[in-house]
Amino acid sequence: MTRERVPRILLASLPSTGLINPLLEIAGELNERGAADLWFASTEEGRGHVERIPGRNTVRFVSLGHYKAELDPSRWDDATLASMSSPSRLRNIAAFIDKNIDHEYTAQQYERALQEFARVRPDVALIDLCTPWAIDAAIKLGVPYVLSVPAPISGVYLDRLPWSFPTPFSGLPLRMSRRQQLSNVLFRLGAMAAYARPRNLLPTLAATRRRRKAGIANAAAVPSRYADAAAAVLVFSVFGLEYPFPSAPDHLHMVGTLMPETTTPGSGDPEIDAWLESYASVVYIGFGTVMRPTQELVDAVVAACARLGPDVGVLWKVSRAAGAVLPDLFPDPLPGNLKVVSWVPSQLGLLAHPRVRVFFGHGGGNAVNEGLVFGKPLLILPFWMDCHDLAARVVEAGVGLSISAPDADQIVGKLRRLLDEDGFRERAEQLGRSLKEAGGVSRAADVLLSCAPSPETVAPLHR
Repeated sequence: MTRERVPRILLASLPSTGLINPLLEIAGELNERGAADLWFASTEEGRGHVERIPGRNTVRFVSLGHYKAELDPSRWDDATLASMSSPSRLRNIAAFIDKNIDHEYTAQQYERALQEFARVRPDVALIDLCTPWAIDAAIKLGVPYVLSVPAPISGVYLDRLPWSFPTPFSGLPLRMSRRQQLSNVLFRLGAMAAYARPRNLLPTLAATRRRRKAGIANAAAVPSRYADAAAAVLVFSVFGLEYPFPSAPDHLHMVGTLMPETTTPGSGDPEIDAWLESYASVVYIGFGTVMRPTQELVDAVVAACARLGPDVGVLWKVSRAAGAVLPDLFPDPLPGNLKVVSWVPSQLGLLAHPRVRVFFGHGGGNAVNEGLVFGKPLLILPFWMDCHDLAARVVEAGVGLSISAPDADQIVGKLRRLLDEDGFRERAEQLGRSLKEAGGVSRAADVLLSCAPSPETVAPLHR
């Protein structure tokens, strides 16, 4: 087979917003350039996202079947989400493990990914870390791959981190007090114990034996080994927000926030933009697509809005998934300075708007980086897992504050500080410049293209 004039690239991700969005941005950049023959593998729930990728050519969708409902966070009930976002972070880890580890589904998806990789015959792949079956398929077939890591990168190398480094999901800062250092050690031991419970350990050991027998190189699915085997690792942050850690590998690329080269200030909705212009300062609230506002949170935000005063507007975007159950939670009428919407055409444009002064969110990686790239100080109510770690990083970098619970006093007090104290804005703007200068989506696309083999080194799979 004659090699194509441009490299054939297969991107692979689960459909969850936080995982698939970075790959969609990179695919859009490559497609606008006309720089690659693009294919995108996901479950059927991701098909619509792929079909909307802009650019010169059609990005071909590769179906990996339907996402198993029990593993899809967008379809979990409130009790399941609550079990992973309780005050006990160790219990949250245990609940997350219990819900998310499904060895049979992983094996099924590996076989499907193996077939699709062999059919598509990519020159290089870009794969999200949380799609291990696609990584396994790439390794098995000798396809070079770039790893996408949308979470704090230090967590990928947990097995190599010193015990003095904050353990992933602990929410602890880099500079710890002695009491925090002890808490960190106990948390790491507790997390290891959660994985070692017989209900988890025995099935995992059996699955590891089956994977080893099937010839899967990383039979234990250790994240650091997936990173080691990658041609490059992409992280959508910068050191300065992310904590530096010992022995960061040379093929690790901190590319900053993924965003278009130019972003026009404005939400893309004339009604919302007119509302923004009616306030001197606006707080934008967005808690992602998985977190569902509780009555406690709604009551706290409504009370806080009433106390912030008429000169501060609050725009709250509630995801459509949660919107169906929200009307009963809100009082009627709302405070005059609170506007609740279910959709914002351009969140980046909204964050670029000069009237938006603070971003109040759940601490998701994409949201944190998008807020900071436009110099907006952050208020974070951590939702779960790595959100606690990102909240600690935001606070330690001096670009925002966090709250531990939906409490009107905390919300008002910390929003006032973020609005009134110039230091938060100045540090956020400085970090935002670093996130832009890291290269963003253009650099990420360049890294991916550089990992495609030259024509004379194409493996037999491609010929």
